[in-house]
Amino acid sequence: MAAEGPSPEVTVSTERAFQGKRLSVRVEQVRLADGTLTRRDIVDHPDSVVIVPVDAEGNLLLVRQYRKAPEVELVELPAGVIEGDASPADAAMRELREETGMAAERLIPLGSFYAAPGSMTECLHAFLAIGLREDPLPADHDERIVLERVPFAQALAKARAGVFHDAKTLASLLMAEDKLPR
Repeated sequence: MAAEGPSPEVTVSTERAFQGKRLSVRVEQVRLADGTLTRRDIVDHPDSVVIVPVDAEGNLLLVRQYRKAPEVELVELPAGVIEGDASPADAAMRELREETGMAAERLIPLGSFYAAPGSMTECLHAFLAIGLREDPLPADHDERIVLERVPFAQALAKARAGVFHDAKTLASLLMAEDKLPR
């Protein structure tokens, strides 16, 4: 998803401000096209996947979990980081199995989008998962997830009504809306 042509911002210097387990923060001094110098704080985060799993009855599988950063419980689509050299599709299948206990007969790519392009490098790859069958993997040791099934049409109505507060869920639901087999 890189832009073509010369960059309107040229990096003059970079300093690593923080290195965590999964993300890091760098501070960049950049020169704008008009010569102005300014600072950019950038969160480097691995790319991730988000899965829109729909069962044979037309139910969307969602996960309810507590999120420490906003300190709220959210209902979201299953998602996770792409680890190592895994492909987005392999990561999506792994996350689907870990978070829902289901595997998909088909993963249909829906597209990609940035989580927060003003400050973060993470790109999310969205997939529609159909032909679900039970095939669990052990959940991550630090995740506490409750699975919820909601009719897809009802989930879309909830998204439009502002019930969901997770951007990846909202974007991916909209991307999947007209891709569902009839």
